[in-house]
Amino acid sequence: MHSAWFKDYAFFILLLGCSSEPADTGKGLDTAGQQECQACGESPLSVTHKMSGDFIFTDEKRTKNNPLKGFMTSYLWGEPVSDFPDQLEFLYLPMSELWSAEGETLGSGLEPYLVDAESRGHHAVLRVYIDYPGRPSGLPDYLTEQVSCSTYTDYGGGCSPDYDDPELVQAMLGLIAAVGSAYDGDPRLGFLQVGLMGFWGEWHTYPHTEWFPSEDTQKAVLNAFDAAFETTQMQVRRAAVNSVELRMGFHDDSFAYSTIGEEAWFFLPGLETAGAAERWQEVSIGGELRPELQPIVFNEDYQLGVFAQDVSECIEATHASYLLNYYAFNGDGQGYSGGARSRAEDAALELGYQFELTRAEISASGLHDSTAEVAISLELSQTGVAPFYYPVTVTVESPHLEDAVHDTDDIRLLLPGQSREVDIELGRVSIELLKEPLHISLDSPMRLDGQQILLATGTPWSEEDGRTALQWEFGCKVGTEHYPVGEVLGQTAEGCDCRCELDGQFRVCGDQLCEAGILARTAIK
Repeated sequence: MHSAWFKDYAFFILLLGCSSEPADTGKGLDTAGQQECQACGESPLSVTHKMSGDFIFTDEKRTKNNPLKGFMTSYLWGEPVSDFPDQLEFLYLPMSELWSAEGETLGSGLEPYLVDAESRGHHAVLRVYIDYPGRPSGLPDYLTEQVSCSTYTDYGGGCSPDYDDPELVQAMLGLIAAVGSAYDGDPRLGFLQVGLMGFWGEWHTYPHTEWFPSEDTQKAVLNAFDAAFETTQMQVRRAAVNSVELRMGFHDDSFAYSTIGEEAWFFLPGLETAGAAERWQEVSIGGELRPELQPIVFNEDYQLGVFAQDVSECIEATHASYLLNYYAFNGDGQGYSGGARSRAEDAALELGYQFELTRAEISASGLHDSTAEVAISLELSQTGVAPFYYPVTVTVESPHLEDAVHDTDDIRLLLPGQSREVDIELGRVSIELLKEPLHISLDSPMRLDGQQILLATGTPWSEEDGRTALQWEFGCKVGTEHYPVGEVLGQTAEGCDCRCELDGQFRVCGDQLCEAGILARTAIK
């Protein structure tokens, strides 16, 4: 008897000495006149837990497979031989595949390519050409006898059509309207390059500048694209005629060769002259890493020069989201290797958007019948070089939520350096949710099946290449034992449950503290 009494007493003293909070012996419950314990309603307690900065860290590599950014190749040129991360693929198609005398042939000329791209988990970047030096003309057959052309030997040779020919203009405008009607907003089509006119559809016929279409034809084509596409991001090679006034981005097909510098015809100086240097805040920038630079630009001994520019500096200056880089996937039969591969991967990560979690809080209230009202508050920062450009929202997932919870706040145009507070009500949920991590990611109607839009934020609970997981500590501690929220540990003399509350204390009906002695005696058992 004496030894049992001493054991209880010693444990009680140990509890008082080891608790991280001062022990509350309290006065117990005022039970005068009370015959039985009353049923509890919702607890009046509300608590908020902040995530310590020690548990949130930047990890850009988690985003290497994020969609709508990075390096890409064209599967029309061959299957990649390397495993370089890619979520985009380039479709470079002749107009003749998409248009005939009877009108559009998109069902056979474009749709199969989009199906194939989607099956690989890729968005497509589409450009249609008419004149590709070194290749057969892309002019639809019925126009070859009607539209005159000028032969040339530059770049492998070809025949540049008269882009001002009324029948060709009519055909181009018809094709643009048809593609817009069928594919504007189609999640398989990530970006659309205007193309059509000039060598490679790059809006120049240099050195035969007199062959390029009139301003009227240029405006007609650009206006047609602007009218046909309200959702899909579009890009043109340079700030031509009225393009700056339209919902039109740009693509630099000589990236890191003539992107930045003092030459007026370089890409960025051209945008600055046209007043388009800040258009990236609303419309996207893309392009192609200059082909002759692709094999050497990530070598340790790469020498900078007027036409050999720093890739990272060009990305930062232009706010580019993606770049065509065939070498990364097929160059020399292996792509990049060693240090060049690491530097190329780093450069790919620098492209486009990047969202990071910089603050995370959870609030819980109204404990009742093993449920509670739960909400989270997050601060997201845009740490990339460009916006997302399409609708994108925060998503919260848990096995204890019936469905993923999607916030309604669209953060698509959150600019680099900006942050946004996102408050998400999870509603009344099982308290089991408080015992396991919540998974945070981003979602967009442009996201294809199998794709994830991950935050560049890691935590101790996050899986590699998985959603950012957040967990806060809830529960009560008695001595060295931890009890989850909702756990009952003993009862008062009147039969009232001592329940672990949201604030980490055992209470009756979320109000009065249970006596430490009751808890200690029950814990020993």
